[in-house]
Amino acid sequence: MHFLTSFTVLITALALLSGVTQSSSAQAQSKIPTEFRFFGSGYGHGVGMSQIGARGQALEGKTANEILNYYYPGTSVTPFPDNHLIRVNIANLVNSASLKPEEPTGQIILYRGDIPLGENPEPFGVYAGDTTILFTNFLGTVVPVPSSPTAKYAAINPEAAWTVRWETSTTTIAFTNGTTTSRYKYGQIVFKSVKNLLSSYLAVTNTLRLHDEYLWGIGEVPSSWPAAALEAQAIAARTYALGKLSRIRPECDCNIYNTTVDQNFVGFVKETEPIWGIKWKEAVTRTFVDADNALTVTLNGRPISAFYFSSSGGQTQNVKDVWGNPIDYLQGVPDPWSLDPQINKRYALWSRFISQQTMAQAFGLPNVIFFSVNSRTATGSISSITGFSATGASVTLTGEVFRSKVKLPSTWIHNSRPIIRLPFVATDCSETPAPVVPLCRI
Repeated sequence: MHFLTSFTVLITALALLSGVTQSSSAQAQSKIPTEFRFFGSGYGHGVGMSQIGARGQALEGKTANEILNYYYPGTSVTPFPDNHLIRVNIANLVNSASLKPEEPTGQIILYRGDIPLGENPEPFGVYAGDTTILFTNFLGTVVPVPSSPTAKYAAINPEAAWTVRWETSTTTIAFTNGTTTSRYKYGQIVFKSVKNLLSSYLAVTNTLRLHDEYLWGIGEVPSSWPAAALEAQAIAARTYALGKLSRIRPECDCNIYNTTVDQNFVGFVKETEPIWGIKWKEAVTRTFVDADNALTVTLNGRPISAFYFSSSGGQTQNVKDVWGNPIDYLQGVPDPWSLDPQINKRYALWSRFISQQTMAQAFGLPNVIFFSVNSRTATGSISSITGFSATGASVTLTGEVFRSKVKLPSTWIHNSRPIIRLPFVATDCSETPAPVVPLCRI
């Protein structure tokens, strides 16, 4: 055979082999889902009181006590001392944050250090209502920088912590963290630098009375809900908070977070909501027994672990199925109100698209080609799930960990389907012979 002909045949064979290899690779890649669609019901971990269920029962005429006794069977609603101070984290793992009085006639008082509420040392400075103070974490210290359109201030030396107070009867504090501004009326705010093994960061806390000031700022449910549902929420929130008072968590310099890591505390904005805010404050106030005691969910005279959540898949969870440890009053009970679309419009039924990237990250795999539900709880929620990769590797997660990692509303997943979205391929239609109909870019 002529050398040129032989060379041509070799090149052609290599080209064909390359095409087969590329085709096989593309075919294998095309089998990896682009995303997964999940269908389910409910929102949250499912343990304890269902907030939607409380609303549904209140609409049927149940009292707050009846609602709480239903979701925490075997417990009682009794007076309990709640005249404690609670330290609430309102910003964490940040580099800077600022505050200023909302009223131009207000004042802010600055103290060096973390001063316990009730102690009154000599203040470092008193600033007029047009002053904003920016607090920045710097190498394990906090640097305050006041600014005002009407005054100039000298530089302030850093400290490990600073305490801010104001006259609560006349002043509301506007606190800005990033692009979010919140409103606080009560107690005091502390800015502290928290150190870890690698660096340091700013932790900001609001210390105030649990009995009233803290509970008035709980933003867990709409204030327009029926009175009994609001009262049940206030009592559950108080009970939960009482269980967090035993220690200051060093990572947040707090007893409790202001997010759904614990419970949603939004500050003064809750009681000043247009029209409805007063309804929440009145509901909290109706749960008071006197100035130092209020209604609490108890067992054998002590506050319970009053977990609660938004809505279920028709029955609340047995806590053992979710977190592993049995508790008598956290057993599953029927919760049909959560499946009523008239009461639970957003989560009676839901669907979510989860990307391949998110699924792979959740399982710690290079990709996920499919998953297997290994077991379900008595309520039908997923308790164990395994993801499988195209490499043959697999990883198993609990249902609650999986839900948290991919940010699904709940573990009550009824159905799912993988979705493969083929990439769009542009074709020059003028060069495509009939009768083939190409995918053409218009």
